[in-house]
Amino acid sequence: MKKILIVIHDMRIGGAQKSLLSFLQALDAAGKCSEYDIHVLPLNPTGEFLSQIPASVTVNMPDNTLRWLGQHMSRELLTKHFSLRGLIGEGLWLLRKLLGRFPRGLNLPQRVWHSWRGIIPQRRETYDVAIAYMDGTPAYYVMDKVQAEKKVLWLHSDYEKQGYDPAYDARFYRDCDAAVTVSAECLETLRRAHPEQADKLHVLENISSCMVVRAASRESAAALEFDGAQGLKLLSVGRLHPQKGMDIAVKAARCLKSQGGEFRWLIVGEGSERPMLEKMIAEYGLESQIFLLGARLNPYAYMAKCDILVQPSRIEGKSIVLDEAKMLCVPIVATRYPTVGDAITHGENGWVTDMTGEALAEGVRHLQQDERLRAEIIRNLENSPGDNAELLPRYIETML
Repeated sequence: MKKILIVIHDMRIGGAQKSLLSFLQALDAAGKCSEYDIHVLPLNPTGEFLSQIPASVTVNMPDNTLRWLGQHMSRELLTKHFSLRGLIGEGLWLLRKLLGRFPRGLNLPQRVWHSWRGIIPQRRETYDVAIAYMDGTPAYYVMDKVQAEKKVLWLHSDYEKQGYDPAYDARFYRDCDAAVTVSAECLETLRRAHPEQADKLHVLENISSCMVVRAASRESAAALEFDGAQGLKLLSVGRLHPQKGMDIAVKAARCLKSQGGEFRWLIVGEGSERPMLEKMIAEYGLESQIFLLGARLNPYAYMAKCDILVQPSRIEGKSIVLDEAKMLCVPIVATRYPTVGDAITHGENGWVTDMTGEALAEGVRHLQQDERLRAEIIRNLENSPGDNAELLPRYIETML
């Protein structure tokens, strides 16, 4: 029986985490988990999806030193997970930040690994396959600290937009056995950065199950925040992070309000931009129109109740949110981020706008007012294939 290690940063609600969870659930539903000894290692063992991992999969906890990797020093680390090596690593990281002692051109994950690589211990176990299901520290950890016959790297976003230095990453892509990304656009950016490894690059779209999504969308006790809403019901789902563009959504809401539109806009997701977004909402006087709900395990019930799903992203790999909204035949307005064409054909299964609050608001108004267009988009979504569970054999072939 093959022993598999899958490394991910955490299991918070996010695209890469949902992709992994869907893969494991599809394996479990097909009775395939019993054919492998699968271990999932979240470097930061937190997140709503942690409890959703199938019982047939073993969840490994990181050792105390590994818990310190890329984390801010906290009372919990100092008391529950104290590590002298971790404390030394944190001190070196802070000193290097203060003095600027990093090679030029590295992005944050690369700087973190450059600083911590000598601190993190080698993993004792050996595996048949080790999979880094996220880029950054999970990938560097798998390549430098895990012993495995086969190593697979995942990239869920646009490599160039993430600001990676290809020269720093060259040895990782040279030494891995396969590198997987989620769309043709993402594949092209990875190929441009590492052309010499083109033969080991693969595209695997995220696995999504119509049956699971549609069943969850019917939960009557969920999405109560839409109950009693007057006017247009709008929804955005994503982390509160600059890449997801929720600030663009708030600016669009201001435009809609200034034109007298009545609406309720719910944002499902959590992240570092919450204080900034809360300040924007207060400054624009939108406290009665736009609501930050935080993370929700079941965003599908909100999708089922909304009139339009709005995707204000600046960067996406292959958006799971859009794939799932399409399964529920929800009209979509999305910004023109580089890979949006992988999910939305403008005017056929959604509406694409420029990446400004004004343009996004205009797209929402257009889709609201043009009933014929909206009906045509819904009809096209109803007639398009939604489920891609048939991808499971390709996942198994490529990774396991």
